[in-house]
Amino acid sequence: MTDALKNKRILIVDDNPDICDVLNTLLEGYGALVVITQSVDGAVQAFRQFPAHAVITDIRLGDSDGYELLEAIRRCNAEYRGITPVLALTGYASPEDEARARAAGFDAYLCKPCDPHALIDTLARALTPSLDLAA
Repeated sequence: MTDALKNKRILIVDDNPDICDVLNTLLEGYGALVVITQSVDGAVQAFRQFPAHAVITDIRLGDSDGYELLEAIRRCNAEYRGITPVLALTGYASPEDEARARAAGFDAYLCKPCDPHALIDTLARALTPSLDLAA
């Protein structure tokens, strides 16, 4: 299933440069084409210039949050094309946090620190529409 990432455009949005570096290295190792931003505004601009196949975002992003980003990506999807999977990768780990994120429309919810294999598997499933992300 790791071929599912080859040549896929992945937008990473996190205000922690170390996490961005780790995700970049991990995803590029699977052949993904990665763009990194650290803010919602930067992510929307990058998404318009680099229409991503999937987005991985933190929930807390400095003066904004992943919920605002999710809404912006969905607006872009309405303008351009179908639905881009948006995965939350966050330090908010309570069941209530996950329920809120899923209710808001995130396609997957992963807690930091995240097992790299779990992230790759979840991302590959998100990029393969016939697979259920909950599996």
